[in-house]
Amino acid sequence: GSFTPERVGQPFQGSEDFAFDGLGHIVGKKGSSVISTSMQAGAAATSLASLPGQTYGLRYHPNGNLVAAVPGAGKVVSISPSGQVQDLLTGLRSPNGVYVDFDGNVWVTEFGGSKVVRIAPDGTPKAIVSGSQMAQSANGVVVDAAHKRLYWTEYQKGKINRLELDVPGATPTTVASVPGAALDGMVLDACGNVYAVDQGSSRVYRVRVDANGVATAAPELLASFPTNVANAQFGSGPGFDPKKLYVTGNPGTVYALSLGVAGAPVPSAAQPE
Repeated sequence: GSFTPERVGQPFQGSEDFAFDGLGHIVGKKGSSVISTSMQAGAAATSLASLPGQTYGLRYHPNGNLVAAVPGAGKVVSISPSGQVQDLLTGLRSPNGVYVDFDGNVWVTEFGGSKVVRIAPDGTPKAIVSGSQMAQSANGVVVDAAHKRLYWTEYQKGKINRLELDVPGATPTTVASVPGAALDGMVLDACGNVYAVDQGSSRVYRVRVDANGVATAAPELLASFPTNVANAQFGSGPGFDPKKLYVTGNPGTVYALSLGVAGAPVPSAAQPE
């Protein structure tokens, strides 16, 4: 860093998060619809489903469905390729961040419930981290599959925390803090480094970590953006550079940072079960 954001376009409106389908489209929220677009010149957007109200986390499941957090309704839903919307889990307190691993586990943060919850493939929920001490206003979430490690952000504290998933009785640990930041969405690169979006100041930070998940340096400010941003994903599929970090937020503008490193693999519609 520091990197200069490239404005890619403004396909969304009211979309805190987005996803790549791996088939050449970027997917996000526009009004009450979840839309898909290639963002090529003159390309039209396709409505995938109607989803009224706010939608925060948005990620693809290995089965090809799209998983979305609907905070106002206190639930996480699954959207089929045909546009059918079904509840995955209800009764949540402001579900926010969503991450889906290749085993079909859905990881969700409860912003209002101070939790990180895992929804197993059979639909069984389990609170993996709970309480205001380490999960207050839990927001972004991502799993490092290679090291079996969970990361999440605490929005109001500006903290990035981790938990070793393969260590029985492991306790949460703070990886890094960004004083004054309101840390939102998260993503990993192919090297396992952690990226977090400061939604409060429209910035993106990178934290370089070693094989044990320990930060090797202070959080690095990569870029500042002219409009609000909340989440980031590495490019995936035709038309989107895998070595660029794409960033967007509620205003709907999509930016790209040419980082020269690819992202960690994530499920997409390109490889459904």
